[in-house]
Amino acid sequence: MNSPSSLTAIQGSHDPQSWLIQQPSLGTVEIAVEHRNQQVHLTLDANDLTLVLALTGEQQLIPGDWHLATAKRGREQQALALLLALDVVFSLRPSGSAISADADLSALLPDTLVAAGVIERQAFYQWPALWLSKGVAYPSPASWQTTDGTCHPRRPAQPWGEFYRRFVPSLGKTLSFRALDPEQDLDLFYRWMNEPRIAAAWELDHPKAQLHQYLLERVGASHIHSALGLYDDEPFGYFELYWTAEDRLGPYYDAGDFDRGLHILVGNPAYLGTRWFNGWLTGLTHYLLLDDPRTQRVMGEPRADNQNLLKHLQTVPAWHKLREFDFPHKRAAILECTRQRFFSQIQMP
Repeated sequence: MNSPSSLTAIQGSHDPQSWLIQQPSLGTVEIAVEHRNQQVHLTLDANDLTLVLALTGEQQLIPGDWHLATAKRGREQQALALLLALDVVFSLRPSGSAISADADLSALLPDTLVAAGVIERQAFYQWPALWLSKGVAYPSPASWQTTDGTCHPRRPAQPWGEFYRRFVPSLGKTLSFRALDPEQDLDLFYRWMNEPRIAAAWELDHPKAQLHQYLLERVGASHIHSALGLYDDEPFGYFELYWTAEDRLGPYYDAGDFDRGLHILVGNPAYLGTRWFNGWLTGLTHYLLLDDPRTQRVMGEPRADNQNLLKHLQTVPAWHKLREFDFPHKRAAILECTRQRFFSQIQMP
């Protein structure tokens, strides 16, 4: 299912919260949510499709009333509409660990999402159809190769274009990540890297031609790729996503074959601060764990004295600091987020 959604918040005259959604498979969709009488009432409207959900409960949300009316939509589009609605409900009710599902509701969803009539939050957020551009695709069987003396699985090709998109209700903005284009994005990359705040940490305050070569080398690499983070399609940050086994980090801990790592940079000062950090770090971690279901850990290795980052990290409890160690070029803190912690503690903002 190749259908990441694009959502834009709007003001509703009657509903406390409502959003317009541009969704490739569904077209223009409006979602309205109202909280009343200890219930969540959600309505999703698209051309030829209407979904109504009323849920109550705390730990397990129970549909008190629900119906799906559609004239022309296929089963795949009906399922996508339901997934979209469930994401909003789980986000707005962080205490809800599961949603009950009767036979009709369960029939719209993949069997792997519904266990004994229940949709668990931690299982729901591991189903990639709603957020990944590549949809649901089991990874190719592992084959092995050696790089600089390190034996590791052969890595898939780097993504190109947008590869993750999700609306963040707590921010009222759509978070997305796309591959950085060394030609189109060079000016932005050059401007960010030459800002004193960033240059002090990254040490890449080089001439534009040298930075262009740096980005081209990233495009040609097999274990690492460059990405831009965007809120409502406005670039806010630069990220490098990598497989740790072949990276400089690999020898400093017991790296798993499919562990992922990330280097982070917020270039747009309008998006500095804890609430933005929580939104993009949660989303980026979500992507890395969805991209390959064999990934059990996501790692980070910032400077050990980066107190601002370590403070913000406390807002994403699945992440924690393991220890400090010495790279040749810096003293670093090794950070870890496990798949089990992320999906069992998940509260998508």
